[in-house]
Amino acid sequence: ASARGKPARAMSSDEEEAPAPAMEHSEEVSAPEPTASAGDLELKTTPFDPRFPQTNQAKHCYTRYNEFHKCQAENGEGAEECEPLAKFYRSICPTEWTEKWNEEREEGTWPGRY
Repeated sequence: ASARGKPARAMSSDEEEAPAPAMEHSEEVSAPEPTASAGDLELKTTPFDPRFPQTNQAKHCYTRYNEFHKCQAENGEGAEECEPLAKFYRSICPTEWTEKWNEEREEGTWPGRY
């Protein structure tokens, strides 16, 4: 039965099935990383992460923020290998969120785990 309670109609052999709507991201195709250049300045955002395929990127932001601070906890503050993670969370997270989270970390009330 269809979503409206009517029985589904069988397709005849000469009918073609309509193509599925295009997905925003595909796991099979690797899209190039978005960039914008202004002279010598190259702007990038965090690369596509298949763990977060939806438009709402709140969990993606939270995870990238946590990954950066976990890296710093393991490798020391200012560790060079953590810099790409910092760029990722800074490019996707609203500044208001990260300022609040930084305050919570300083106060010891941050709920994140790293």
